[in-house]
Amino acid sequence: MERIGVFLCHCSLLRPIDIQRVLGAISEKPGVVYAAPHQDMCTDPGLALVKNTVKGEKLDGVVLTSCSPSLHGEVFRDALASVGLASHQLEIADLRGQDGIEEATEQAIEVITRSVERLRISLPTITSKVPITKRALVIGGGVAGIRAALDIADSGYEVILVERTSSIGGHMIQLSETFPTLDCPQCIETPWMVDCGQHPNIKIMAYSEVEAVSGEIGNFRVSIRRKASYVDWDKCTGCEECTKMELPQEMLGLSKIEGEFWVDRIRIDERECIHCGDCVKACLEENKETQGVTTIAFERKKLLEILPQERAPQEILMHEIARMDASARGDFWQRELSKCIKCYGCRDACPLCLCDLCEMDDPQWVAPGVIPPDYPLFHLIRAYHLADICVGCGACEATCPMGIPLMTMMHLARMDGERIFDYVPGLDEQWKKKTIDHLKERPISQRGIRV
Repeated sequence: MERIGVFLCHCSLLRPIDIQRVLGAISEKPGVVYAAPHQDMCTDPGLALVKNTVKGEKLDGVVLTSCSPSLHGEVFRDALASVGLASHQLEIADLRGQDGIEEATEQAIEVITRSVERLRISLPTITSKVPITKRALVIGGGVAGIRAALDIADSGYEVILVERTSSIGGHMIQLSETFPTLDCPQCIETPWMVDCGQHPNIKIMAYSEVEAVSGEIGNFRVSIRRKASYVDWDKCTGCEECTKMELPQEMLGLSKIEGEFWVDRIRIDERECIHCGDCVKACLEENKETQGVTTIAFERKKLLEILPQERAPQEILMHEIARMDASARGDFWQRELSKCIKCYGCRDACPLCLCDLCEMDDPQWVAPGVIPPDYPLFHLIRAYHLADICVGCGACEATCPMGIPLMTMMHLARMDGERIFDYVPGLDEQWKKKTIDHLKERPISQRGIRV
């Protein structure tokens, strides 16, 4: 049973009340084992008397009356903390409000009674000690769950992070900007995700759900169901080779977050799977002896072994362009290049665009803020700049949101520019002057070097 003590201060700052009547009424309340008046409890002698009484009576909770809880509240809390009582084991009753003795006495009884009841509710009913399993469960792998798991794990405790989807990150990682600073969510959360996946004290249980919780404080038992992914995640490296098969994308559930293997969790949707086995054949881990070199670099190497004119789509289009007369070719390229929205996706996706200073950003060549860009200089600068080092990976054309045949242009740039485009760089007087002026202002020796 709770052992509550009531300390009634009656200093000169408080209004007069019938102290004996108040103490008599409060002493009869359940849980109250000590009730007495004290003079000037906010002074050092008064606080010492309160602390000695708490220890002597073995009190579980204390009710103090004070002239101003906001004035002396911290003093009383610190004093009781020194004898082992927490802040929830203290109630401060404010007896101000009535002037008459009768009214003030009734109000004091009512206020102190409410304080005693609040204290009885807040005090634990079970005082026996129980062993504590020092391990935490965090439900939900969003930004809040990741941050909570990291904070607990950094304190030295084991954490199990349960996420019902196949990847941690939550909704925040899917946003483009966050209010109010418009910061990049990926820049904020991705480092936390990496830390969470690599932390020795954190175990991530993705694609899992909590089914039942039993036990009590300090010793809970939790039942977690891990849903079938039909992929061995201990082997999966997230290389995404199985997702490149010519199958409907909905048959493979791939996380939209790119990153380490513990973030990108490949899973198979059992509702769509047709059991063809092609994903197993594509898996590098399951077929190391036959597909050990099936990497992005290997795929690009195979592209280099095929001559540009042997690639069917580009070959057909190049032959069609070659049969056009000068006017038709001009109309064709003006029609295609006028679709450009100058997003620079072709440049950003190119693995060989490595110049420190890009000519396509130079206002002397490409007017800023003009969409579509001036025809045909914007694309010809890029085509002639990369024609001799292009590996033919097709990233530029695959990235272009407007469907411009950039690979065809790149192949044609290797050929006779005058015959194909009716344009020879450097012969136009206007552009020749711009070239000379440009080189005077920015000598080649002072420009970025292409590696």
